[in-house]
Amino acid sequence: MRLVADILALMCGVAGWFYLFYSRAAARLAALEPPRRNALRVGLRRSSGIAMFLLGVALLAGTNYVDEQIDPRAFLAIWISVLLLLATVLLLALADMRLTLKLRGGPRGPHQT
Repeated sequence: MRLVADILALMCGVAGWFYLFYSRAAARLAALEPPRRNALRVGLRRSSGIAMFLLGVALLAGTNYVDEQIDPRAFLAIWISVLLLLATVLLLALADMRLTLKLRGGPRGPHQT
């Protein structure tokens, strides 16, 4: 089970690293949206990359380096930080989705064509 957790931590860290340094998808939308909104989108994605990278580090620390029997406070602190980082990534992704909906012209309901 520890191997699966290590692989998940590695995938989170690699995805965060990619979003932080190599993802240029948000910058390519500069021609389609106002500069201020595009700068916000780029900032959101970089912040999400930082949070994903830190999530990978926290997952690795929580599964390999802290024992709940030896140091329960550190164990609790790491897993609370994992939950907070996961919530941060989720909120940043939702904010990015909202910007995408604004770019597409808003949500379309069944009464709109």
